[in-house]
Amino acid sequence: MLIMYFSMLDTEEDKHIFMELHDEYSTIMYKKAYSILKDSSLAEDIVQESFIRILKNYDKVIKKKCPQTRKYFVNIVRSISIDVYRKRKKQQTLSFDELEGTMIDQFANTEDILEGKEIEGHLLQLPKSYYIILSLKYDDGYTYKEIASILDITEENVKKRLYRARNKLKDILSQQEVEI
Repeated sequence: MLIMYFSMLDTEEDKHIFMELHDEYSTIMYKKAYSILKDSSLAEDIVQESFIRILKNYDKVIKKKCPQTRKYFVNIVRSISIDVYRKRKKQQTLSFDELEGTMIDQFANTEDILEGKEIEGHLLQLPKSYYIILSLKYDDGYTYKEIASILDITEENVKKRLYRARNKLKDILSQQEVEI
């Protein structure tokens, strides 16, 4: 697969840098994709798709090992994984056991009103940006400052989006006549 990636790069220096980035972040990206999808082969496919997207925007990538590069790679794999998860969700219903360890547990543990698959269904009704910011805060445990850095927005904007995401989720739940 690396040969295909190399064909997309122009210089030997870019190929060397990309190889280092691939070696450094592919495991982290796989773990993130697997944590969302719970499917090994699908997670591998998502990582490959992510690297193709990264190569398409290679001029924008910080070409060194740093937290910002890691966040960029993880955000890409997370976005693709969420998209694939939503497509799969439409085709099949996942059991609660497959959803353990995600932000669903955060909501389910509040009053144990809903089953995991019901909560996930409500979360997936949120816009993608709201789902991602809730995931970063409650699933991954990032601080406002870290989320701001990951999404390249201000901390105030992070707080506002979280507020809006929680309100939107409450609206969705109230439409379904669910109380939290």
